[in-house]
Amino acid sequence: MKSVCYTLFLFLTFVVLALQSSAQFNRYGGKKRTQKMGEFIKPLNNTGWYFGVGVTATPKLNFIDYSPTLTTSSFQPIVLTAINLEQKSEFGLYLELGGYRLLSTKKPISYIDYGLSYKQFRAAQSYDLISQNLVLSDTTSYSQSFQSHSVSSHFNANNILAINKNIFFQNTLGANIDFAVSQTVKTEDESGFDETYQDNPSRLRAQLHYKFGIGIRISEMWYIIPSVEIPLINVWEWESGRSTFGVFNSRYRPVIFSLRFTWLTKPDCPKVWDNDSSTTNGGSL
Repeated sequence: MKSVCYTLFLFLTFVVLALQSSAQFNRYGGKKRTQKMGEFIKPLNNTGWYFGVGVTATPKLNFIDYSPTLTTSSFQPIVLTAINLEQKSEFGLYLELGGYRLLSTKKPISYIDYGLSYKQFRAAQSYDLISQNLVLSDTTSYSQSFQSHSVSSHFNANNILAINKNIFFQNTLGANIDFAVSQTVKTEDESGFDETYQDNPSRLRAQLHYKFGIGIRISEMWYIIPSVEIPLINVWEWESGRSTFGVFNSRYRPVIFSLRFTWLTKPDCPKVWDNDSSTTNGGSL
């Protein structure tokens, strides 16, 4: 429960920061300020690199209803029933490294990025299991845990709404392909109730995701982008439009809170710009 509350606290903090930045955006000139971002970017190289660090979380957040099977009578005349099922979100490590290409400060896709990442996902659940026959009834508490270590590749299309050259909003649509190098499932329950569990998550996972971030200029050429990322849909394995993964009797939503550090660079020779955007070095910014 504490980890879930902490996840919600981080998300609410992120929303507050976004609202404050939005108020400043409206106060100080709205879209007129985006031109200053373009003027700042134009003389710089269109490509560069980034790295990031963050945490993963696995809250419930099921957008599509999921009702697990909590009773089995496979061992007649014994009936096993789980009560007080508690799904637990836990934190893991996230690391990323990649490159970007600037496209435009005026068009829907401001820049694209691509890279590799490491994702650690951790989750757990607990329940009380009632074992009942015609004569006796017994209750035992069990806990279970899940952990995976995955390598992932990602590609993102990003839209930038700039307040000025120092602060911008970022909305991102992207895709990721993850492969679990290591995946561990632990359970204390050896009663046979595991027959009610859904299958363990696939080691290979492909998803479409959405990310929201706030870019903050921290030095002459460095930006930091705190972001939150959630999956939109599972492409593989397809699960009727779900974007969560299932372990034991629960489904977990992989959420990523990250801090991306990216730096801009200047070309060896100054760029030459004219009124025809098609002749600019690297495209229209």
